[in-house]
Amino acid sequence: MSTSMLSDDEKRQNRRTGLTLLSIAAVFFAGVVVKYWLLA
Repeated sequence: MSTSMLSDDEKRQNRRTGLTLLSIAAVFFAGVVVKYWLLA
């Protein structure tokens, strides 16, 4: 598995996928925090 030969399109796709996963994780985390904060 070599990551040194990525084209620009692949780098852009990887960054887009990473940002998508990060935003989903952030929304999920925020939802859990708000839920516990409201229940506290």
